[in-house]
Amino acid sequence: MKKIIFILIATYILYSCGIKPKIIDGYNYRIVKIDSIENTYLIYAEKVNVKIKNTSIIKIVSAKVETKCKRKNLIIVDKNYKLDIYSLSPENLVSHNIRGITYNGTLIPFDKDYNIKKDLFIAKNLNGLCYKE
Repeated sequence: MKKIIFILIATYILYSCGIKPKIIDGYNYRIVKIDSIENTYLIYAEKVNVKIKNTSIIKIVSAKVETKCKRKNLIIVDKNYKLDIYSLSPENLVSHNIRGITYNGTLIPFDKDYNIKKDLFIAKNLNGLCYKE
């Protein structure tokens, strides 16, 4: 009985101290730049835990849609967000043979900057420039 009480108390202490699994930390991204092309937002982001800033940037696309987004939910440059991202590139893509990827009816060209990955991503918790927690 004492062991069960000890385990329950230890679990409560760990949970209340806010100790989170390491997996959650891996999804934190810092917004580097926001741009747009035709009907699509281009959001440049980088993992928060990168050692040298601006060396491993990804490009996230989000359709320009009318949202009733509150000001506090708009994404802002230089702020950190937990983003659930997914690649739009086909598995057998040879990136040096194509200019970009089509998203939302628009060809999104790959950047010539070597620090930006030659891939395109979407984030399930972005709607336009509105961040959904």
